[in-house]
Amino acid sequence: MWRVMERLRTGEAAVEEIDMLQQVTKQVEGHTICALGDAAAWPIQGLIRHFRPELERRIAEAGNMAEAAE
Repeated sequence: MWRVMERLRTGEAAVEEIDMLQQVTKQVEGHTICALGDAAAWPIQGLIRHFRPELERRIAEAGNMAEAAE
């Protein structure tokens, strides 16, 4: 989850990774002995639920900036 979040932060992620990240958080949530698994998954789920359009926009902008640099 951390690696994908870092790619989202730096603009190196693909839009498809948002869905993959959501699926991973659902696999972690409720399936660990330690509550830290849930604690790691919930903020990411909230981010995707409330700010998905912003994430997609940032990915698109980063892609446009990379194309312009070439």
